[in-house]
Amino acid sequence: MSTGRPIDVQITSGYRPLALRSVIRRAIRAAAAAEDVPEGASVGVLVCDDATIRDYNLRFAGEDHATDVLSFATGDPVELGDIVLSLDHVRAQAKAAGHSEDREAAVLTVHGFLHLLGYDHARRPDERRMFGRTDAIVAGLGL
Repeated sequence: MSTGRPIDVQITSGYRPLALRSVIRRAIRAAAAAEDVPEGASVGVLVCDDATIRDYNLRFAGEDHATDVLSFATGDPVELGDIVLSLDHVRAQAKAAGHSEDREAAVLTVHGFLHLLGYDHARRPDERRMFGRTDAIVAGLGL
């Protein structure tokens, strides 16, 4: 079912301005296209700090630590779910990896988006598949 419009990306953040807003949107749209997500689907993104993502991680995953990205899939083919992204982790991991914050945000965003689509990395073959897809999609962004 085609609605004639691209995936709807709603980004919420207390950071003003949020310089990564356009790269997050581009990363999700690239991942949606690569994964043949139907036009008109939607996803929400919250960009927050480590304290906030730690709270989400504790409440919803039972893990008491900050993490880089969390995904909350709805199982609905149109309203896919929400991604929570820690800007603190984006900055630290980009610095540690020696690449831009744009690239790190894209990697984490695509990773989170793939989780919304059912990808997982609990088993080694699944991990290779998921990380391979992430790398291929991010490579296409030219970051």
